[in-house]
Amino acid sequence: MKPGDDGLRAFFVDYGRAFEAYDDAGIAACYVTPCLFVRDGKTVAAPSPEAVIESVRRLLDLHRAWDVQKAKVSKVTVLEQEPEHTLARVDWRLGRPKSRMSWRYATTYTLVPDPEHGWRIAVAITHDAPF
Repeated sequence: MKPGDDGLRAFFVDYGRAFEAYDDAGIAACYVTPCLFVRDGKTVAAPSPEAVIESVRRLLDLHRAWDVQKAKVSKVTVLEQEPEHTLARVDWRLGRPKSRMSWRYATTYTLVPDPEHGWRIAVAITHDAPF
């Protein structure tokens, strides 16, 4: 899969659907290990799949507290394309069905190509998260 093709947006749409389903294993499967999370000014390394699931569960707990039921990709901006990685910013919109209330934020991802999944996330840096 070439960086910048429609597979990148499709990857994030599927990733958002896993959040909507509160599918911790499905979300975690989108990551390579080791990987790195940067949220709220804190850097957390996840050296194993179990550590990724633990981090994902903490994030899903925040989604539950905010009653997030929708996680939609607003925009994918490819910042850099190399054969071994892609750097992309994804603008997200979170919300509830039949509600005008929504939260917007962005995350910058470093992705690596994966022959089975298309893409896997190596680094996720969340900007201006609502929670």
